[in-house]
Amino acid sequence: MTDTAKTVCVVGATGGIGAAVARRFAQLGFRLVLMDLAASPVKALAAELGGEAVAIDVADADSVARAFAAARENAAALDVLVLASGVVETATALADETDETWSRMLAVNLTGVFLCCRAADDWLRDGGRIVTISSNAARSGGLATGPAYAAAKGGVEALTKAMANLFAPRQITVNCVAPGATDTPMLDAHPPERIAAIAAANPLGRIATPDDVAAAIAFLASEEAAYLTGIVLPVNGGQRMD
Repeated sequence: MTDTAKTVCVVGATGGIGAAVARRFAQLGFRLVLMDLAASPVKALAAELGGEAVAIDVADADSVARAFAAARENAAALDVLVLASGVVETATALADETDETWSRMLAVNLTGVFLCCRAADDWLRDGGRIVTISSNAARSGGLATGPAYAAAKGGVEALTKAMANLFAPRQITVNCVAPGATDTPMLDAHPPERIAAIAAANPLGRIATPDDVAAAIAFLASEEAAYLTGIVLPVNGGQRMD
């Protein structure tokens, strides 16, 4: 990495997809700013990859503001923002959808995306990139993940388009990837038989790896994707073709 290296901020960097994204951008020579809720894991990942670790709770506006202010002390400008924080639910019956679960799903998965975009507004360099992460659940209705998760991820897709309009005058693109089932610790919340059934039903005969998703994110952050904004890119092996 040189002093002229671009800077990427990965929020949710220790999750299955977030860690794969961090490693992908490290390989591409980016300077890394890695953010996550748990301080020890994100510090360990930053030490491994040679990046900066910042603690953040994306559901807390004050925490988001502090985290981005701290990150800016060591990186004057940001080139790429990847928003990979997320929590999942497995309630599939309406009676199991508690008020607490509903509020947390929206706070982390949707409001957190908004708070981070707002905090990064004047940190992002003109011509930069923002990539959000949705899910197949946004379009399927969350048959295996519950209504709150589906609603939050649907909101992420709408928010991505709104942000694409707001950032467009500065040539900053805002795009979204929508993975299908992906081999991460989050998937382990589902019963093994459900995971096996999802893999068997996929046209490519497998679930996604974190690297599959990270590759799509890296593309949307690249110069080759400069004329793409406001899109939702499915990364699902053909599980949904709409």
